[in-house]
Amino acid sequence: MSKVSKKGHAAQEGAQPAGLPNPAPLRPAEQAAGKQPAVEQPVAKKPSAGKATVKKAVAKEPTPKKPASKKLALKKKAQPAPRLQYGVLALRVRGSSADVLLITSRGTRRWIIPKGNPEKGRTGAEVGAIEAFEEAGLIGEVWTKPLGTYLSPKHLPSGRVVTCEIEVYRMDVEEVLDDWPEKGQRERRWYSLDEAAMLVGEGGLVALMLKVNAELIGR
Repeated sequence: MSKVSKKGHAAQEGAQPAGLPNPAPLRPAEQAAGKQPAVEQPVAKKPSAGKATVKKAVAKEPTPKKPASKKLALKKKAQPAPRLQYGVLALRVRGSSADVLLITSRGTRRWIIPKGNPEKGRTGAEVGAIEAFEEAGLIGEVWTKPLGTYLSPKHLPSGRVVTCEIEVYRMDVEEVLDDWPEKGQRERRWYSLDEAAMLVGEGGLVALMLKVNAELIGR
């Protein structure tokens, strides 16, 4: 059995565990009062703030893509279909030339040909013959095959303007009356086809007049 010296034992009893602070020595007055020496509490070290800064992860919103440019097709308003009318090219044929009778419109006083709206139970040629009598005082033979068509504006009493498609028939005039139903509402006058083509305003009607004139000259 190993011997332990008092000195060594005392040294062991008085020794503090490693790592703990030594108690502060008591003053004489404190020793007399039987106070225990105060043990210094270790000061907890604050963790050093590192220089590295933590960036908050912010979710970036995706940049909206600009829509591809598209050419917008402008939708035109649907135009109503032209109103159908029947008219006559009233001719007074003289050899290889011919005169055509023009009348004035009641509203705008433009030079036009006799024409009117369809009538139930009547053909286009029959309607043309009736209009030639009522509007111009003409009587004659109307061919049953149309020469062609053209577009013309029609001014309504309400002020609205509509487009009409006129189907034109050739009329060989046999008689010109002195009195007719619309005598006081219109003027009438004979012109050569070339002259008449320069007076009417519709391009389609001009083309029809020149076509007929060329056919008469060439026959």
